[in-house]
Amino acid sequence: MNEVEKRRGIIINVIYFAMIVAIAFLLIRYALGVCFPFLFAFLLAALVQKPKNFLVRKTPLKNGAASVICVFLLLILLAALVSLIGVRLFARIQEFVNYIAMQFQNMESVVDNIQAWLLGAIAKLPEFLRKSLNESATDLFSKLHEYLNTTAAADSAALAADATNAAALAAGEAAGEAAGSSSGALAGLLSGNFKLSWITTPLSSLLSTAKQIPSVLIAVVISLVASCFMATDFDKMMHFFKMQFPERRRKDVERAKVLLKTSLGKMARAYALIMLVTFAEMSVGLMILKMIGVYHSNFILMVAAVTAVIDIVPVLGTGTVLIPWALYSLITGNFGMGIGLLIIYAAITVIRQFIEPKLVAGQLGLSPIVTITALYLGLKLFGVLGMLVTPVLIIMLKLLNDEGIIHLWKSPARLRAAEEAEKAKQAEEAAAAQAEE
Repeated sequence: MNEVEKRRGIIINVIYFAMIVAIAFLLIRYALGVCFPFLFAFLLAALVQKPKNFLVRKTPLKNGAASVICVFLLLILLAALVSLIGVRLFARIQEFVNYIAMQFQNMESVVDNIQAWLLGAIAKLPEFLRKSLNESATDLFSKLHEYLNTTAAADSAALAADATNAAALAAGEAAGEAAGSSSGALAGLLSGNFKLSWITTPLSSLLSTAKQIPSVLIAVVISLVASCFMATDFDKMMHFFKMQFPERRRKDVERAKVLLKTSLGKMARAYALIMLVTFAEMSVGLMILKMIGVYHSNFILMVAAVTAVIDIVPVLGTGTVLIPWALYSLITGNFGMGIGLLIIYAAITVIRQFIEPKLVAGQLGLSPIVTITALYLGLKLFGVLGMLVTPVLIIMLKLLNDEGIIHLWKSPARLRAAEEAEKAKQAEEAAAAQAEE
């Protein structure tokens, strides 16, 4: 019966956790968009609590008026930051994207360089390997050239068709103007091979955008109103949430709040510092390469920023950017650039290995297999945003589980804590026994 009860307990626990995971998935997948105005309002209300309390203490303003003022001041500050920084940053990013696109336009010459380099390397191999590898490489690159030529021909045909249609339309309009009447304009449009899609496509896009405007406006108004009310009654609201937990769990909830706030805050500051160091290293390295004449682009800061962001993403790192870039430079004959990039990569890797253990607590990290699994599941279930958020959620669960606030799995930290508590208890009992003797 004990075995049967254990198996029944395992089945019940599995079903229980499966239901929790399913409910969480449904809420995140389908209810997050609906609840986003209220979540954004809650975030605004939480951010304005300290300035609101300061205004209430130092001025004759009431709680409601101070909340409204702080919410609108925060929104004005955010709008100003977006206007001053966001617009320029977006324009700079657009220039950088166009620059990257131009680099990939001449892919056929890149493929030729790679083919020549690879065939040259194969020619140095023994005869029994050289023949088969040479045939395979030649066949592969011929298919790749065929694909590139087909794509280029399709693009050229599309551009030619657009140019022909534009010229025909212009000729039709000219003919219509020469006729000097509405019938002449109509004849001109017809002679210009007029397509109804030229009108219906922009109109349909405009109408679809216009349909979204009321819902967006409603969501914005609801967020503003809800943030003012939440900021006013924030303490009451948080007290209400705490009252929904049993008495024995309220302390755990408070501990979880403090733990997540401090631990994740420290981790965010540590990785922000690591990103800043990577950005500085990458910027200095590219500036040195530009000074010696092997790097010719002006997008030094943008490349450094993109590399720093990719470096902080789990599993990826700076090698995702620098190693392919270095290999491409070496294959295309730009040996100075390739060697310089490899030196920059080595310097960033060594410095990161030195500073990361000092900045980030070891217990906060995840094993590589857990990180890869979290990234894959987050990407498949919730898209790119889920890929970034899922590892953070797992780190939060790990922190709570290690502290014993939740009990999802047995962890070394909890076992060590239990052993230390048991030893302390035994020591206290031994001291009490000696005192009685």
